[in-house]
Amino acid sequence: MLEKVAYIKGLLQGMKLKDEDPYKELFVNIVDVLEDMAGAIADAEDNIIELDEYIQEVDEDLDAVECFLDEECDEFDEDDYYTIVCPTCGEEFSVDDEVAELGQINCPNCGEDLEFDLSDLEECDGDCACCEEECE
Repeated sequence: MLEKVAYIKGLLQGMKLKDEDPYKELFVNIVDVLEDMAGAIADAEDNIIELDEYIQEVDEDLDAVECFLDEECDEFDEDDYYTIVCPTCGEEFSVDDEVAELGQINCPNCGEDLEFDLSDLEECDGDCACCEEECE
């Protein structure tokens, strides 16, 4: 596009309009505006190309994260997690053994500081006397 504007600018100069010609100033200003617009369009095209490359990189990174999470989910063992229900907002979420052993966590939904003690939990021996859930 810049080449086309340069061509038009050359045509205008080749017309050898006199300074007194009422159209000379109009044509010169039109060509200047065209030149500015062509430069802005070229800059926008460069930015679009750069953003497209960046988006492709982010997409590839996101694919890698999704693959990693899929692998982690395949290895997920429900026995290694505790389900917690926030008494403030009712949000149910799970924590692993490491987090549970800390005895404290903020609710991911409302931010409430939750404290819990795992010392009262017993291993179920199969007779269900230790819990309200059915054992298999």
